[in-house]
Amino acid sequence: MRKGLQFLLILSLVVTLIAGCGGSGSQPTQQSGKEGTTSTATKDTIIIALQGEPSTLDPQFADDGNMRAVTDNVFERLLELDGKTLEPINGLATDIKSIDDVTWQLTLREGVKFHNGDPFTAEDAVFSIKRVTDPAYKSQIAGNFNTIKDAKVIDDKTIQIVTDGPDPILPKRLTRLDIVDKKYIESNPDKVATEPIGTGPYKVTKWNRGVDITIERNEDYWGNKPQIKSATYRFIQESSTRLSALKAGEIDLAVNMLPEYVSELPAYKTSDGIEFTFIRFNTLRGPMKSKLMRQAACYAVDKKALADSLYLGYANVAQGQLAKPGYFGYNDEIKAYPYDPEKAKALLKEAGYNGEVIELVSERGRWLKDGELTEAVAGMLTDAGFNIKLTFLSWQEWLDTLFNLDKAPDMMFSSNGNELFDMDRFYQALIKTGGPQSAYSNPEVDKMIDAARSEMDTEKRLQLYKDLAKIVYEDPFGLPLLNLKDIYGMSPNLEWEPRQDSRITVFEMKLK
Repeated sequence: MRKGLQFLLILSLVVTLIAGCGGSGSQPTQQSGKEGTTSTATKDTIIIALQGEPSTLDPQFADDGNMRAVTDNVFERLLELDGKTLEPINGLATDIKSIDDVTWQLTLREGVKFHNGDPFTAEDAVFSIKRVTDPAYKSQIAGNFNTIKDAKVIDDKTIQIVTDGPDPILPKRLTRLDIVDKKYIESNPDKVATEPIGTGPYKVTKWNRGVDITIERNEDYWGNKPQIKSATYRFIQESSTRLSALKAGEIDLAVNMLPEYVSELPAYKTSDGIEFTFIRFNTLRGPMKSKLMRQAACYAVDKKALADSLYLGYANVAQGQLAKPGYFGYNDEIKAYPYDPEKAKALLKEAGYNGEVIELVSERGRWLKDGELTEAVAGMLTDAGFNIKLTFLSWQEWLDTLFNLDKAPDMMFSSNGNELFDMDRFYQALIKTGGPQSAYSNPEVDKMIDAARSEMDTEKRLQLYKDLAKIVYEDPFGLPLLNLKDIYGMSPNLEWEPRQDSRITVFEMKLK
């Protein structure tokens, strides 16, 4: 029996035994609590289980989902993203308008203070913009903002942002740009990553390394006071341990719950996720420089079997791109490579492949079933004739490898969450030459990416992205796998609606 499918058959049997007769349909509604289950929540305190520890609490540096779960409650942005409409709304700016093709003017909110009492000023806003866009800073999210050429203070409550060309989605970009305290950072450069200071509804009060992080309500917050007084984030990598903690009432919210555990959860909610799992190819050197080799890999993996056996309906096959309907730039004419291991073998032969070792690097514990998913993919690639060497790295080692092209292996498991819901983010970060996660280079593609970024005509811009999608499908940048659903295990006492942008917003939570 083929290794990849054998792995899935065994896993499917285990899942069936665990799930029993409870079922796990992809219901978007909350399941009622089980008898005898109690919650650790007091009137205004909750505990949240993350799947790993943040690598830093400097929100301008890292592209780290564990960090975002914390910092999205601690920091604010000039514009925020509405969790339902996915459109920009006022944040630390109360107005934004286009002055000309490359100049945007923002009016800042008055009466806002940082957690240490420093007033929020126009200087802080400009400093934050320049800091995250400074190449020397080497921000992992710099690709979101590299249209910004300059920022300047106009007066105490007004700033202007200048782009290097027309940028139709600058307002959406600003929903991901956290505002930091200029004075604090310049005075305490060594504390930024561990003792963050923001303007948000919560402030960090304690970080016990390897154990938990606690945030407490900012009583001087300028906006509406949230109900939850404090939240503690515990780092619990294993799904079974998070399940046990929920059932015992030790935690109130857990991320990335396994589909087979849904029937055992005291309560749960699901939502369409933004994560797309994929295998990145190193197209610049080594065996995967060959387009035929990369196409072979795309045919070798049974994406539907992965979705059905591993995720029980809580994942959809990615249609040959890291996007779905609703993303600006999605190409509905492209479909996933069909599963055809014989064609994969023929392409390997045509490529002149002689069994050279193909290094596949992954991590375990950050995304739902990431380890099992990578193992199944490795098995299917092996069945098709690839000589796969699978290596699992720690989270920090994996991050260091992802953002360092010199370390790029032949293949690398990753997941992409596009918080802008616009394909500019994907192409700038993963496809454009020199992008922070890119192991791909094509000068003509680079020109198209730049043209799409500055095209103000919506239809022309959309067509550019559809054309780009065809190119990186036929000359694969990687192997798109699955679009995962978010599954949150919850205490029956916790009220919260998961957002379409997958942010974990304590300030929107309530206790019954």
